[in-house]
Amino acid sequence: MQKKTKILQNKKTSEFIFEDILDLQNILEYHSDLYYNKDTSEISDKEYDDLLKKLEKSEDKFSDIFNEKKIDKKANKIWAELIESTFKKVAHSRPMISLWNTYNEEDLNDFDERVYKNITSPQPSPLEERELLKINYTLEFKFDWLWVELIYDNWKLIQAITRWNWVEWEDVTQNVFQITNIPKIIEYKKYLEIRWEVVMPISSFNRLNKNALEKWEKVFSNPRNAASWSLRMKDNRITKQRKLAFYAYDFWDLIISDSYFDCTKNLEKLWFKISSFFEQYSEISEVIEKIYNFTDYKNNIDFEVDWLVLKVNNVDLWQEIWFTQHHPKYAIAYKFPAAILTTDILSVVHQVWRTGTITPVANLEPINIGWAIIRRATLHNYEECEKLQVWVWDSVFIKRAWEVIPKIIWVANTSPQPSPLEEREYILPPKFCPSCWTLIKKDNEKVRYYCPNNLNCFEQKKHKLIYAIGKQWLNIDWFWKAQVELFLKLNLISDLYSIFKLEEKKEKILQLEWFQEKSVDNLFNAINDRKNINITTLLISLAISWVGKKASQELSRLFTSEFELLNFNYSLEKIEELDDIWPEIAKNMLEFFTNSENKILLNNLISVLSIEYYKEKVISNKNNIFFWKKVCITWSFWDIKRPDLIKQLEEVWWSFVTSVSKNTDFLVAGEKAWSKFKKAEELNIRILDLTEFKNTIEN
Repeated sequence: MQKKTKILQNKKTSEFIFEDILDLQNILEYHSDLYYNKDTSEISDKEYDDLLKKLEKSEDKFSDIFNEKKIDKKANKIWAELIESTFKKVAHSRPMISLWNTYNEEDLNDFDERVYKNITSPQPSPLEERELLKINYTLEFKFDWLWVELIYDNWKLIQAITRWNWVEWEDVTQNVFQITNIPKIIEYKKYLEIRWEVVMPISSFNRLNKNALEKWEKVFSNPRNAASWSLRMKDNRITKQRKLAFYAYDFWDLIISDSYFDCTKNLEKLWFKISSFFEQYSEISEVIEKIYNFTDYKNNIDFEVDWLVLKVNNVDLWQEIWFTQHHPKYAIAYKFPAAILTTDILSVVHQVWRTGTITPVANLEPINIGWAIIRRATLHNYEECEKLQVWVWDSVFIKRAWEVIPKIIWVANTSPQPSPLEEREYILPPKFCPSCWTLIKKDNEKVRYYCPNNLNCFEQKKHKLIYAIGKQWLNIDWFWKAQVELFLKLNLISDLYSIFKLEEKKEKILQLEWFQEKSVDNLFNAINDRKNINITTLLISLAISWVGKKASQELSRLFTSEFELLNFNYSLEKIEELDDIWPEIAKNMLEFFTNSENKILLNNLISVLSIEYYKEKVISNKNNIFFWKKVCITWSFWDIKRPDLIKQLEEVWWSFVTSVSKNTDFLVAGEKAWSKFKKAEELNIRILDLTEFKNTIEN
């Protein structure tokens, strides 16, 4: 099927013969079944839509042959026969049809032209007609999730149904009652139908898969499938746990004006949730301008949105503009450039990271994803390459979700004909470090290949220093990744200590292109501002493998003074006695602090830094109830920010957790705390208000 799909993707519609159309019908039904029933796919959404458009054009072209042979056209009927369900089937009051879609400005302008042509009116010139009608549009999110219709009568929610196929619905009323943002009673006495999309927030999806991995249970490939399965669970208590949300986008019998925008906004007054982005525009050019400036908005929402829906705002015109069997003609969906597309791997480079770990990175045939040209993507590790069975010159799926680093998720098909100048290459780990040419080692207990030259490997040095100066640790303003790499190459810096002595190289830096007196002084001031640090921040900034924030907080307990920092005198067993310190962390700590070159580095750092050691303060506060306890904070406080609360806990040796569980010791709660507060009550966890918290900290 992959081979046939690829052939028809590359073949022009004008070259189709009738047999190609029949093949294309089967191909689209095959891919629909994969997506809806098997939670997988072999082509991207855009590639599927392109094939569907080809089918529509081809069926129109060969319309006479379809009639002659009495064969059904399928462009407007392609859907998967869904797997059997135990939910009751019910009839629907009006059809649930799809939206036609577009990916570019030209299609949006064509849609605008068709809208005007479909409106019956006298016969003025096109310009006069436009001036007379003054059609305006609305623009809102298209969630592209699971459709649900809610039916209200005499104030109350009486039924919830979701589409089973194009003619039958499933009754999911009891499950929908578990969704917290759906009003069960509204101030509207008449009969009312509201159509919604079921959405699983990305944060809920990540938690769901994380918990599933820990229990060796099924993980979902995307939030859409997770939401669909969650709504159809036989045990509706599971539906409640999945933290779904609903957004209204359509209504029946709520006409308060002829404006779709006004009617939809009125849903908010009835406590219905609508699209957080919902605007109206006077003409198509304004819509296009908004779409082109829309990318940043997507990053501020907690669910996947790849579409916007454009609708004629005047509801009275909808009947004139009319429908097809497949979609309404008064609306269209604009899809952002696809987050998943296929391209070819041209070559592979081997990236060295701060811990010495080496990972394969693919150089790709350039492809436009999400308004950016993608040329590289991660392959994770060499075991993953083997699992994926991916080779150089393979065609692969690339995912770039939410504007993050793109990654290869699976092979679309193997390359049948590699380049004449290149042979198809299997992706193997290198024998020598590509940065310093040290012999590569394999961690026998892991899939990790690494460079053991952790002191003098250029790439390791670079990434360690970039990590150390980052916002979460030293947070040195005016110091950027490119500067770190440049200064290392020019021998202006060599390690963490040399950064704090960088001001001595001022004249050499000013001789470099793009470096001006003011910006260089800003950099030096930012460095000097970070010379007062605590022992935890110092340990993190040393970039010891596996030693992150939590481990650094624990390991800080080993140091009471400069003497202990320079004369590390702890055994592996003693280090492992600390909470949450794994053998790997203890081993790395011991190796770092007993290395002679690292001792020189520490001695140099002590000479330029003012380091705060917490041990004595901790001993004096050992009776404090927060001493090495797990504390969660919920809601906001009017006179103190959450980061400041966390910092205060840190000073008395806290262990901050983001959620309430049976292992949580305390919950610090604001006035409007709800879900975490209720869970803490159920688990008999001690709850403190801000005053109690402050009193405990001070005492």
